[in-house]
Amino acid sequence: LSTGPCRKAAELLPRRLDWEGNEHPRSYEDLVAANRHIAPDHLLQICKQIGPILDREVPSGVSGVHSLLGAGKHSLLRTSKDCDSSRWKASTFAALHRGRPPERPLSCKDVCRGRELTGAQRFSSINPVSNYQHMKMHRRILGHLSAVYCIAFDRTGSRIFTGSDDALVKIWSSFDGRLHSTLRGHNAEISDLAVNFENTLIAAGSCDKTIRVWCLRTCAPVAVLQGHSGSITSLQFSPLVKGPKRYMVSTGTDATVCFWQWDVNNHTFSDRPHKFTEKPRPGVQTVCSSFSPGGMFLATGSTDDVIRIYYLGSGSPEKQAELDSHTDKVDSIQFCHSGERFVSGSRDGTARIWRLHQRHQWKSILLDMSATLPGSAPLTGDASFFKPKVTMVSWDRHDNTVITAVNNHLLKVWNSYTGQLLHILKGHEAEVFVLEPHPYDPRIMLSAGHDGNVFIWDLIRGTKTMHYFNMIEGQGHGAVFDCKFTTDGHRFAMTDSHGHLVIFGFGSSKPYEKLPDQVFFHTDYRPLIRDSNGFVLDEQTQQAPHLMPPPFLVDVDGNPHPPRFQRLVPGRENIADEHLVPQLGYVVEQVISQQSAESEEVRHNALDFAIRQLQQHQDRRVAAQAEVSLNERMEVQSPPNVGLRRSGQVEGVRQMHQNAPRSQMATERDLQAWRRRVVVPELTASGYRCIFSYFVYIQITHQPKPRPPINREISNEFRPSAWITDVIPRKSPFVPQMGDEVIYFRQGHEAYVDAVCRTNLYPINPDRQPWKRMELRDQEFVKITGIKYEVCPPTLCCLKLTQIDPGTGKITDRSFSIKYHDMPDVIDFLVLRQSYDEARHRVWTSNDRFRSVIDDAWWFGTIVCQEPYQSEYPDSLFQCFKVKWDNGETEKLSPWDVEAIPENVSPVEMKFSAGVPVTDEEMMDILYKPQEGEWWDKGRDQESARIIAGIEQLVTVDITAPFSGPVDLTQYPTYCAVIAYPTDLNTIKLRLKHNFYRRLSALIWDVKHIEQNAKTFNEPRSKIAESAKIITNVLLKFISKPHCTDIMEIYNAVENMEYSDDEDMDDIDAPGTSAGQRLRQFVQDRDAWKDHCKRLLDYMFECEDSEPFRDPVDQREYPDYCNIINAPMDLGTVRQTLEEDRYENPIDLCKDTRLIFANAKAYTPNKRSKIYSMTLRLSAFFEESIRKIISDYKTAIRSSLKLRRSQRFRKKLQHQESVPSSQGSTRQKRATIKTQENTEQSTAKSTSAKVSGPERRRVNEAKDTFRRSCSSSSGKTDNL
Repeated sequence: LSTGPCRKAAELLPRRLDWEGNEHPRSYEDLVAANRHIAPDHLLQICKQIGPILDREVPSGVSGVHSLLGAGKHSLLRTSKDCDSSRWKASTFAALHRGRPPERPLSCKDVCRGRELTGAQRFSSINPVSNYQHMKMHRRILGHLSAVYCIAFDRTGSRIFTGSDDALVKIWSSFDGRLHSTLRGHNAEISDLAVNFENTLIAAGSCDKTIRVWCLRTCAPVAVLQGHSGSITSLQFSPLVKGPKRYMVSTGTDATVCFWQWDVNNHTFSDRPHKFTEKPRPGVQTVCSSFSPGGMFLATGSTDDVIRIYYLGSGSPEKQAELDSHTDKVDSIQFCHSGERFVSGSRDGTARIWRLHQRHQWKSILLDMSATLPGSAPLTGDASFFKPKVTMVSWDRHDNTVITAVNNHLLKVWNSYTGQLLHILKGHEAEVFVLEPHPYDPRIMLSAGHDGNVFIWDLIRGTKTMHYFNMIEGQGHGAVFDCKFTTDGHRFAMTDSHGHLVIFGFGSSKPYEKLPDQVFFHTDYRPLIRDSNGFVLDEQTQQAPHLMPPPFLVDVDGNPHPPRFQRLVPGRENIADEHLVPQLGYVVEQVISQQSAESEEVRHNALDFAIRQLQQHQDRRVAAQAEVSLNERMEVQSPPNVGLRRSGQVEGVRQMHQNAPRSQMATERDLQAWRRRVVVPELTASGYRCIFSYFVYIQITHQPKPRPPINREISNEFRPSAWITDVIPRKSPFVPQMGDEVIYFRQGHEAYVDAVCRTNLYPINPDRQPWKRMELRDQEFVKITGIKYEVCPPTLCCLKLTQIDPGTGKITDRSFSIKYHDMPDVIDFLVLRQSYDEARHRVWTSNDRFRSVIDDAWWFGTIVCQEPYQSEYPDSLFQCFKVKWDNGETEKLSPWDVEAIPENVSPVEMKFSAGVPVTDEEMMDILYKPQEGEWWDKGRDQESARIIAGIEQLVTVDITAPFSGPVDLTQYPTYCAVIAYPTDLNTIKLRLKHNFYRRLSALIWDVKHIEQNAKTFNEPRSKIAESAKIITNVLLKFISKPHCTDIMEIYNAVENMEYSDDEDMDDIDAPGTSAGQRLRQFVQDRDAWKDHCKRLLDYMFECEDSEPFRDPVDQREYPDYCNIINAPMDLGTVRQTLEEDRYENPIDLCKDTRLIFANAKAYTPNKRSKIYSMTLRLSAFFEESIRKIISDYKTAIRSSLKLRRSQRFRKKLQHQESVPSSQGSTRQKRATIKTQENTEQSTAKSTSAKVSGPERRRVNEAKDTFRRSCSSSSGKTDNL
């Protein structure tokens, strides 16, 4: 051990003592020599002797049982005290103290015996806390498309209600998870749910400022209450009973508390509430509320730091008190289960337990969240400066303790009478917003948080009893937003950020196994029409939602579930099989014929068409009556959404969700978050047959026509335009290159965006353009610091433009991005600064003659006048000249478009109507002229000639054949649909020949795309990708060495380096000893994390939740952003930094990405906002994905280090084996062969430029022969 990699393990050997008592290290050999009497089975013999000896001293409960792992009376560590069993008399079990049995460690037998004698038993004995660890997850169901913040049980515990950000309230069975009904009507996020104490009504508050009440028996709407001018923040039914009169209370962001009076007999609600507006200053909101157990008092918390108490015992609600002891907003409040006490939590880091004293005075006990348990270590470092904030408060069932959740992820348990801190519960890794006491067990508290963890705690001992982590496969963890117990405490349910309902409980999960994983009704997201009172009808059937026939059960993409699942829908249990699912045979036939371009008449979705056919005979009578009664008072505010569905596309719930009405108060980013997270592509005819194959029950008599043959040629719209593939430089259109300093003209960019929108060429959002996000002048001096091409079609060029200070000429930290392409009749809005400066120094007046280059020809004309192109930009030079061509036409031109006419141009040429061809010399005069430092010292011409010669040498190598010319699109038709910017060696050579590149960095950017394109179109580890990597590395090294004229020297060096790497891999896989075999594992690529991170970021960009984080925050839209966020970051910047190879490792990328999510949470602290839930979902997915990437990176680093150590060890071992004299002849033979090899290598190096492919292969074969001879010699020597 001391000579190997486990040196520290050698120090575990016991030390030797000399006669003076000094310790000395002891070797393993010394230890073995001193203990020669120890047999190999010494430990086994000891274990065999211990058992009989212990049985004689302390007999076990059952004789003959011998185990080293026993417990209790069978443990090898038992003592006589542990085995003493006191025998209790029967009278002892019958004894009661204050009506309760005595507490003692009783067995189940004693518990039952005592209960038989007295009829009473302690709850702790009947149901120990350890029983709760057996609560398990019965089922996780995806039932919503957005985060679910609200969950509630009815008063019997048989039904579960969920309210989601998708504006739906769903009713589920708690016994088997069946979806009973969907309550539609809201058009914004559901913020709170409440069930009345009579268990007859459910109310839902929403961010659309309304409250909707439904009957639980019929699911019919009872009332639509509109009394708030802001979103609803809390909603509760009062437990107060005064005859038939009841109250429901709502609070809102408008700082209003509304008491809605309703009648328990006829379920009628008053339209005008008793309203209290508590808004001492602008921006104040009432965010939480709680009723006392008897309903006499209501406590509310507000953002103005004040608690307000309302009294309902005097006939009508009245405000009783205002408590202003807190110094920050009060956002959590909860009355106890019995008595006149409540606890309030504030952002000031304290909670207060309030109690009503005489004369209606409320006094409080302060709970400081910075308090620690006695004897615990004081806080140090950053923790000492951390300001704790209360996130949630709760009571246990008997009100003996108060539990507070703190933003440092801790739960604190306090004595509710003295304020003493009892326990600190640790386990959560993020903020906790769910604290739920057990309905009858005071020992149990449930907590859940945004970290996805759910804990059941023992409040007496301060320990965990049960733990569940909400991991969602492929998406990271799901933040838990709400959780509730049933009234009997046998089950609880939770909801998360991804739209799941998760049900837990005791016993078997078999009743839940018949459910599918995704449960939606096909009518969930259908558009609604509303009347003036807020009541709704289904737009398609013109019926009230609760009067519609039983819907079909579908998955998240709208595909109907098999018949066995359709019987789970209430009302479909006894329907015949042929009516359980829509009969789609005839419709599928129409869709297939439509796919073959035979007919364009069928425009309806197949599922909806069949459902309408099925519904006609089911609801004809009911619909007729309902429409007559309801349409009399129905005022349709908007026409039906015609054309929202495309023919040939399955209407999934995600697509229908996109057509649902949105909140009027939502911001633009919140509205964009309603898009689908997964895009459902259009299905081909074969796709329809696959999806609906098990639905087709009727006979298809008319056979569809055969499908036309598939055209494998790529569409012309995907082919790259000449603007991208051109090899000859032109003044127009402008082709961007890395490092270009250009003038950006906002007018021209606006004209481009208008042209794209007008022609509907590709989707573009005018509101996301740079002038909408930041302050831009009519023209900006910028530098191109990033280029990327995207296949749209058309192929778009994405540029990152970094602004340059016009005064100092230095690059600033401000930048913006644009996407554009060369478009006919659209003027370039990017102009090289060199051309701009030259044009500014030329002075033009009216009637001056000029010429201009158009399509490689000179055209002549006359300056008419100079006037601004647009009046709002009077100083801009963009299109400021009005000119008249010699053919009589007038046009607007820019100063850099006009050139002076040389004196040697004859009048005959100027009158040539077809244009005069531009000569090469004339073109070079008007094109860009390289500046100092943009090429090596010899200049562009000599450098281009040197690189051209190098490329011509390089193409003689075999591996360059696939890259020597453009890709054959007839052989690879999908290439240009994947690769946006194709390039090859011949294209680069032609561009060098024609002086296409303006600087060396532009050439390098082109060369890097050879490898990038190969890895994109092929597997990154494929042979052709490795060849592309070699070619790219050779060219880059050759370009970076201006004095090198022989590229084959570099190629041979790179090839030998790759060859040696392969040889090292062969060494790893070679046979060897078992000890060495542990090191012989595949060494991962240390740079593989870059490709993995790129794919991760690309996938995140496709997710709907990444919409707010893709680009920098618009300073004009959010002017206070920089005041709150010190270090802005976005996914676009992270991806560009990765593409520019500026991250040293994935850990740096991870830090920047985490900063994005931290900024989002800091700027949007509202935990119920859509942005916040999007942040939680996306960050959970990122953390789950990046964890493996970082782990693989660290493994690759360790593997590389192990490989180096093992190679050094083998070399050292081989050197030691070559020392003995018996191997002298072998050593002499190896030396001779080594000398021959060195001679061959030096000869090959001196003539490397002339070595062809076959000759190089012969050299490699000679090397292989040499290695085999060495191996055989070594083997023979070892055998000797």
